[in-house]
Amino acid sequence: MGKREDFLWIVQSIMIKHHDNITGWSNVVGDAVAASYCIPEDMTARKAASDFCSAKVEGFAEDADVPMWMANLEDPV
Repeated sequence: MGKREDFLWIVQSIMIKHHDNITGWSNVVGDAVAASYCIPEDMTARKAASDFCSAKVEGFAEDADVPMWMANLEDPV
């Protein structure tokens, strides 16, 4: 697996565990796919998934801001 797949697998696992704290599932899942294409070269899949879930999964982390690398997510074409 590559970094994108690792990221998506980690995000999926976290989302399953925190499923009661996620609203707008289709938007969050779409954002996860878009974010998987934007992971900075020097960032691990684990750190990227932690950043993503901190911003998108309520209760995963307190007072988390959207990281700059996720600021302008767009669906891949």
